[in-house]
Amino acid sequence: MKTLYVVRNNPVAGREDEFNDWYNQVHLQEVLKIDGFLSAQRFCLNEVQLVPGQTFGYMALYEIDSQDVAGTLANLRAATWMNVSDAIDLENMDISVFTTVGDQLLSI
Repeated sequence: MKTLYVVRNNPVAGREDEFNDWYNQVHLQEVLKIDGFLSAQRFCLNEVQLVPGQTFGYMALYEIDSQDVAGTLANLRAATWMNVSDAIDLENMDISVFTTVGDQLLSI
């Protein structure tokens, strides 16, 4: 069973470089220091979309390597030592936790 912690968000207007630098150089590494997190990777919205008008331009995927997902999230909440950039738009973000419901299928 795989569990993903998914964060979709945007930078504050005019601060995209600062946002990306903080995320890539600081935030991902800090999250990976928290007990229960296994991996982290970021994505930006591709210009080609099936559905136009997407709300968020960025997504971060974190894999949780623990049967105690609630405990891992509690560890994250308790990490008051983490640096939070004011270049991230904290008012508009989407955070979800997903768990697999079946096996991964690969194309032949």
